[in-house]
Amino acid sequence: MDSETARYEAPIRTIHPADRMWQPEESWYFATGRSALRLVDIAARASWLPRISSILDLPCGHGRVARYLRSGYPDAKLHFCDIDADGADFCASTFDGTAIHSRPELTEVALPQVDLIWVGSLFTHVDLERTRRWLRHLCESLTPDGVLVASFHGDWSIRMHQDFYPMIDPVSWERILDGYRASGYGYAPYPHGRFGDYGVSLSRPETMIGVVREIPGVRMVGYMERGWADNHDVIMIARDDRDTPWSPSFRTRR
Repeated sequence: MDSETARYEAPIRTIHPADRMWQPEESWYFATGRSALRLVDIAARASWLPRISSILDLPCGHGRVARYLRSGYPDAKLHFCDIDADGADFCASTFDGTAIHSRPELTEVALPQVDLIWVGSLFTHVDLERTRRWLRHLCESLTPDGVLVASFHGDWSIRMHQDFYPMIDPVSWERILDGYRASGYGYAPYPHGRFGDYGVSLSRPETMIGVVREIPGVRMVGYMERGWADNHDVIMIARDDRDTPWSPSFRTRR
């Protein structure tokens, strides 16, 4: 097996018994992790970064993506952040990194400056105001030219909810759709506070592009519909000021 194949096919396969994403009878667990690494590689190539030496995985869970970040970037310093302290600690010990125990309000968490931030399925569960606030906070934790890669529920998630698996109860889903149709971003919390103040969100690409446009000192380097595991939409944001004056010397940046 050559080194490039190993990046995608030979991650550490230790599974934590509390990993809610793990379903042995289905193949998508590892395929989803491989898809995340592919997106990270694409984002890195779209940026001015000469190399990725540090990565933040947030929320890391119990390592569905973390294992691929380690195999894909074996020399990088990895940070694993989750409100589930057990998950962050497991990732840190298993995939050789540093655990960060998160808080319900992400802006209260001190985050390291890193070259790349992977955010898989966080903004899919919060309202628009938290998305705006947390995206800005995360962008501030990027090194110059660093890249953030985040997933969202886009148009395809409507089909997923209707035809494959319902993400929330019917009444809440109608509330989400109402917001989505009216403003391009719909959200409703899970009923009965089942997962604290988290719920399900649904967003249009143009809405998320608008959100990124509100963040100073960055530029959007990519948007992929159904980019993550042929399911979630993905947005890529670089800490590279969109208003930097142009010069022919840009050719020397890469």
